[in-house]
Amino acid sequence: MANTTKKRTTELEKEIAATLADYPDPMSRTDFRKACHIGTRTSIYLLQSGLVPCYNTGKRTRCYRIAKADVADYLRCRAADLARYTPPSGWYKNYPNHKPPENALVRRLDLTGPRRQKLRSRLAKQLAKAPDVLTLQQICDITGYNRHTVSRWCTEGRLKPIMKTPTFRVPKAWLLDFLCSDDYNNICRKSRKHNQMVREMQEL
Repeated sequence: MANTTKKRTTELEKEIAATLADYPDPMSRTDFRKACHIGTRTSIYLLQSGLVPCYNTGKRTRCYRIAKADVADYLRCRAADLARYTPPSGWYKNYPNHKPPENALVRRLDLTGPRRQKLRSRLAKQLAKAPDVLTLQQICDITGYNRHTVSRWCTEGRLKPIMKTPTFRVPKAWLLDFLCSDDYNNICRKSRKHNQMVREMQEL
């Protein structure tokens, strides 16, 4: 039995490697859709729900970048649990005016009670060597979001800057406040680093 399972796993890994071999890293949503043999609507569901981690460039079109490793993980998990990656009833019928994925499918942290402080302490340790005042690019490197998105946070007052010209500057303490806020936690299209942070906290 063990040998049979091991053989199936090996065959699956070979199949995944062969499937993704000719695609770039990171992959576009079109690459992702073609490699996994899924439709446009299904690919949008998987990315918007956070079931497949992705980086959103902020562009109006061709905005998704998906790491090959995450696509490989999706193919492995889909082989074991297809139902988990099946869009809910009504998703296709309502497209393109569909509702966003249900909250339960979007990766979020439970920040009630002492968990918010626990998150802040963990992030403060990770950023211990970072400057006390951060540039726009440094914030992009920390969060995984692009400059357009971070600039928009500052412009809208969601992330408080102390300088607006010639570019934004944000105190590290204020960035920590934002990273631990419900606003940041409720972002639907999370970056790869944001999803990684959520997974790490959920595993603690």
